[in-house]
Amino acid sequence: MKFKKFILSCAGFAAAFALAFSLAGCGGAAKQVAVPSDATNEARALLLLEDQGLITLAEGAGLAATKNDIVENPYGIEIVETEAASLPRVTADVDAAVINGNYAIGAGLDPATAFASEDAASAAADKFANVIVVRAGDEGSVKTAALLAALQSDEVQEFIAAAYSGAVTAVFEPGAAGDIPQAEGDDVVIKVGASPAPHAEILAQVKDVLAAKGWVLEVVEFTDYVQPNVALSEGDLDANYFQHQPYLDDYNAQNGTDLAGVAKIHFEPLSVYPGKSASVEALKQ
Repeated sequence: MKFKKFILSCAGFAAAFALAFSLAGCGGAAKQVAVPSDATNEARALLLLEDQGLITLAEGAGLAATKNDIVENPYGIEIVETEAASLPRVTADVDAAVINGNYAIGAGLDPATAFASEDAASAAADKFANVIVVRAGDEGSVKTAALLAALQSDEVQEFIAAAYSGAVTAVFEPGAAGDIPQAEGDDVVIKVGASPAPHAEILAQVKDVLAAKGWVLEVVEFTDYVQPNVALSEGDLDANYFQHQPYLDDYNAQNGTDLAGVAKIHFEPLSVYPGKSASVEALKQ
């Protein structure tokens, strides 16, 4: 009899487990939102999700937040930490993904399909704007002045707005750098290291205006985040354009270099792209 009761008990447990599994498969499972796994971008992603009313973070967590700082999660959102460059590839497997602007552009995602984005006036936009970087001592050089004057223009601002539909936003005041100085002498090449998109694309817009002042803009494309700083430090470049100031500060601290950010050009907001869920409201169901 005891053995029979044991069998019945196991059968009952199995049935209960099967029912629970079935209910989960019918909509009981947590909604999954993939976020960048690196500390800086994860904090930004969590703040964006908080802005959408999906979670609440501990007071003061700010741009240092991790998923351990989530103090309220009323919709049972499961945060899935994912390497940032891989996020566009996982959207079909999760309910939504918070993706960096540059990776969204590279993957051909339409910014219009995102259902939430960081605001251009946010703390993240101010802190993580992408900057033009030069060697210390070259901040006031004529080449730096020419490059900044060309980039901080109405034309570049209009190009960014038209080309990227919000996946990239200009953060400079047009005309702030003044007029492009005339090139003189034989040293007229401005060599700039850049990531392909959007940095090299933005630089391509100013080649002609620099040429009109006698400058030759040469853009060298890099596909990693180390070599552009190495090349600049070693004198192979006059400037680079691919990183935000906190990344540069960390690079200088880790490598004993003295590279200087001289102007903020654009911000690449994080945006929430749909996966299995098509809206913030759907994530709350």
